[in-house]
Amino acid sequence: MNEVAIDISGTVVTDPVLRQTKTGDAFLAFRMAVNERRWNAQENTWSDGASQFFSVTAFRTLAGNAYHSLAKGQHVMVSGRLRLSQYVAQDGSQRMSVQIDAHDIGASHKFGQTSFTKCSDPVIPSSDRLVDDIVTEVTRTVENEQFGRIEPASDEEATEGRRALVDA
Repeated sequence: MNEVAIDISGTVVTDPVLRQTKTGDAFLAFRMAVNERRWNAQENTWSDGASQFFSVTAFRTLAGNAYHSLAKGQHVMVSGRLRLSQYVAQDGSQRMSVQIDAHDIGASHKFGQTSFTKCSDPVIPSSDRLVDDIVTEVTRTVENEQFGRIEPASDEEATEGRRALVDA
């Protein structure tokens, strides 16, 4: 499948809204603005150019983590898939919506600082591809504290992890 990948940095302009899809998966939506900045050499100052607005969506674990991390006014970076949708507005005019299906969302450190909190036991919906037995076995890891390396989990630990996901 051909996709248009996009990475943008901008400001969250609406409060993020967390909802559920019909199948019960977490779904996050918010809008962000990317503001063009131009250097005016004659006046020796920066000036604002045109703003471009994007609707951003995130699903599953990313949706939950981003919902608890984002707020209106924050500067963020979004990486994902670009989608353009045409529609007819209530006044009958043709409009276009620019949307991004986010693969990753992070804080921009251009204007501030953040601290990262790793989820020790993230909740992954049963429909998420990470719950697949093979993917779970390959990606489930334990930390080797002595060397700070990540090593594959033993078969017993992987089985326990699968049981925990099924019981959740």
